Amino acid sequence: MDASDVKFPSSFEHVAASVEEIAAKCASFGADLALLKLLPRNANDKNQIYLASDFGLLYDLFDLTLAERGMSTSETKGRSAPGTRIPEAVFNSFSWAQRDGALIPARRVKAIIYPQYPEARLSGFQTVNNTIPQSLTVGYTKEHSAEKRLLVLARTPRGKCVGLVYFRLSAKLEREIEALPGFERARACKRLTINQGNTAKLEAALATVLGRSIPGCRLDAYGRSLPFSGTQVCGYTLEHELGIVPNSGSDGDLFGIELKTHTQVKVTLFTPEPDGGLYAKDFVGFMNKYGYRDANGDLRFTGIHRANKYCPKSKLTLQIREFRIEDEQIKAFPYNPDTPLTPKMDSIEVALIAGDDEVAASWSLERLMNCWGAKHNEVVYIPAEKLPNSDVATRELGYVYTVTFGTKVMWCRDTSAERLLQAINDGVIFLDPAPKLHATDHGQNKRRAQWRVNDITKAAQALYSIVEFKSVAASNPHIKALPVSA
Repeated sequence: MDASDVKFPSSFEHVAASVEEIAAKCASFGADLALLKLLPRNANDKNQIYLASDFGLLYDLFDLTLAERGMSTSETKGRSAPGTRIPEAVFNSFSWAQRDGALIPARRVKAIIYPQYPEARLSGFQTVNNTIPQSLTVGYTKEHSAEKRLLVLARTPRGKCVGLVYFRLSAKLEREIEALPGFERARACKRLTINQGNTAKLEAALATVLGRSIPGCRLDAYGRSLPFSGTQVCGYTLEHELGIVPNSGSDGDLFGIELKTHTQVKVTLFTPEPDGGLYAKDFVGFMNKYGYRDANGDLRFTGIHRANKYCPKSKLTLQIREFRIEDEQIKAFPYNPDTPLTPKMDSIEVALIAGDDEVAASWSLERLMNCWGAKHNEVVYIPAEKLPNSDVATRELGYVYTVTFGTKVMWCRDTSAERLLQAINDGVIFLDPAPKLHATDHGQNKRRAQWRVNDITKAAQALYSIVEFKSVAASNPHIKALPVSA
């Protein structure tokens, strides 16, 4: 279609003659995948845009922050009735694409989740410039009720989203869109895959690092090389060699792929603190009730907690519970992995339960999901070995350790909230907490909730749909001279 002959409602509308043109536009923003949704007449900023009955469609693709419930009470009767709380998920990065290629950030595009129907709807389309794609306004849809529109949500590295609106769709383009494969969670939403070659690019970059012995180091905020000997020496050294500057927003990833180093197969996946139960309401009270005194008189709370197994050390049981109304009362039931997640998103928690049914500590589904999602959809686990530096010259310069990265890595793709909950419920992921309440100085208190797996090479099979072990041949096995900081 010749854009010069089209009168556009605003700078945000696009036209295309083919799916190939749409793919090329998405590729120009670095997208590797796009969701295409043909919009009905009433899809606008007032009515919201219905996307799918399964919120997991968005959660699996994009980096979202779910609104958390806040602190919950320890009594079941204090909970909101299932279906009465409407969660929302805000895109952490959403920009509308103009025809000239400029990306204009949106203020707060979000998915509003209605568990009772169930469905997820998009809302909040206004940009930071107080503009909006005019074809998504209620005024436009009333005036052009027969106009066919296409919403494209393009996924760029780390789950960022670029939104595009196409209008003046030809019959040929509609047929091409309909011929695209649908998403498993929502067949009406079409999947457009765009090969950016990021996997090959990362393999080539890793080949310059793996198999080498490197003095422990890091880059500072200005990209200068410094010696480093802290607990994160392996991760920082890898980032140093790949040119990733700490706190640059990359968060240890390259080409949008997360990189995780590990010196042993037992790893900590994430560390979200409880947002419910006695722990969240009264940390001191929790430690006094469930903790124990160490030799220094401090209160500690430890113990391996696996789902549905009593922990003798804490006298608590970790459970995933879902709440339903039965006999006009809200009652807790064991988590059922065989029922869809979206209809019960407002009524699931992971909790440490005492013998008297008190909720000692709990994690809302939102709290856990905010630590696990699209940013982890492609992860490379890289084995590393940390040894004392035997080279006198570099050791005197502050390089205490040497780090060697193994050439056999584990490449993992496609995770989901359901996989995370199933892994907790099956005991693959366990809670290994280590909070401390100092006897005299509460300024030295520590809160530490560690969710771990015993063997990431085995646990990955439960956490990801694709797990591949790859040997990345070192392209340069010789140790390069390490730049010395000024």
